[in-house]
Amino acid sequence: MEAPLQQRIVGAIVLVTLGVIFIPALLDGSGFKSRQVQDIEIKEKPEFPPLTQKKLAPVPTPLETIKKTQSTALKADVKQPHKKPVKSFALQVGTFDSNENAEKLRDKLRKAGYSTFVHKVKSKGKTSYKVRVGPELELSVLEKAKMDVKKSFKIDGYIVNHP
Repeated sequence: MEAPLQQRIVGAIVLVTLGVIFIPALLDGSGFKSRQVQDIEIKEKPEFPPLTQKKLAPVPTPLETIKKTQSTALKADVKQPHKKPVKSFALQVGTFDSNENAEKLRDKLRKAGYSTFVHKVKSKGKTSYKVRVGPELELSVLEKAKMDVKKSFKIDGYIVNHP
């Protein structure tokens, strides 16, 4: 036989012999018990006292909860002023010396579906009546209303702070 073939056969025999010796030692199952030693204990069924002996705290009804939150909110409003005032805006569409003319424009705009009101202002002893659309919290809503009023009624209004 050739030398390289002999070396391969001898190497294979050595590997098989080592496998026969050491593999059973590794897989003898000696670690089986140490891995499976967990005992699970289940307690007996717990005993609960009858519900007649159990004292429960009263559950507040939704109406009581609402009243309580409203009363605390009212107390908070009285004690502390708001840190940030809410900004609202209105679209002023006209200023009149007479209340009748202001109410006519107001009614005309209301028929068209706008939320309008008349704001009475006294300045230098003179009373004027301002017709306004709104109030709104969003400027974008009033910008759209301004364009609609200008297109429909040919009235050029401007946005003012409310009140």
